[in-house]
Amino acid sequence: MWMVVGESWTYLEPTELRRSRCSRVCITCQHFRFSADGDGHTVLACGWKQRLIVSGDHLTRRCDQWLVRRELEQGWCPEVA
Repeated sequence: MWMVVGESWTYLEPTELRRSRCSRVCITCQHFRFSADGDGHTVLACGWKQRLIVSGDHLTRRCDQWLVRRELEQGWCPEVA
């Protein structure tokens, strides 16, 4: 999940994410990534859209590209097996 986020990435628009009342939210998505900026603040991002996610939205919103996390399905490192 750790990644280098492009400095040119912009934030997702509120209309790009929809509210979700189930576990299908950004933080549980295969495309969810996080990093830290130069000051050590957490930066949340969507690897699929290559855009940043406003803090808090990753817990209550999702987009149409949501996918189940593969390590939960296949184990932590299926590519090593």
